[in-house]
Amino acid sequence: MRHIAKAEATDDMARWNKSVLNPEQQRNLKLEVLYQVSAAAFRRNGYHGTSLVDIAETLGVSKATLYYYVKNKQDLLFQCHLAAADQALATICTDSSLNGLEQLRLSLVAYIISIIGDDSFSVVILEERSLSDDQLRVVIEKRDAFERRLQDVVRTGVTDGSILRCDPKFAVFSVLGAANWVTKWYRPGGAWTIGEIAEASASLLCRGLAAGPVQGYPGNRLYGDQP
Repeated sequence: MRHIAKAEATDDMARWNKSVLNPEQQRNLKLEVLYQVSAAAFRRNGYHGTSLVDIAETLGVSKATLYYYVKNKQDLLFQCHLAAADQALATICTDSSLNGLEQLRLSLVAYIISIIGDDSFSVVILEERSLSDDQLRVVIEKRDAFERRLQDVVRTGVTDGSILRCDPKFAVFSVLGAANWVTKWYRPGGAWTIGEIAEASASLLCRGLAAGPVQGYPGNRLYGDQP
């Protein structure tokens, strides 16, 4: 087994074997665990440095068992990409009682937490070259859908006056580029929690788009507020 802590592997096995009465729920739970374990393995060892045997050992099952859930390793990578896209879409704030800037801030907080958290699928994005052309096309379509949804949030902010007049597409590309870069330098166990990093990063990014003065958010260490 490649670089997988015993405690982590045991926890993954427990989740895989968890009893759920509904067969569909059981399968969905196993798929969720499979994708998370696989994404973590791809992060540690790379796509080509990870085998289905490694993943099966982590889950305490045979390699043959995995074929009930995925066709092959490339299909597994593809499914991880789809899970990452769904995870990203789920981060978008849809609370219409908030102005566009606050919706954007909360969306970015949730997004950054999702890409650096323990359950993140984001690392598989680095392995796009290992997908087939058809798979990559689907992944890009899903990513475009996420970006369009975020552009709508920016348009809401421009309309309600909370965000400066700007090109929503360019604005989203800019903030997502900065947000995604957090994965390059973030290391677990640092002085700041994942939540604090997400709050501080989102606050800085939103200040660049805000139509008016923005105060520091309570509890945000970026502005000197200690938790």
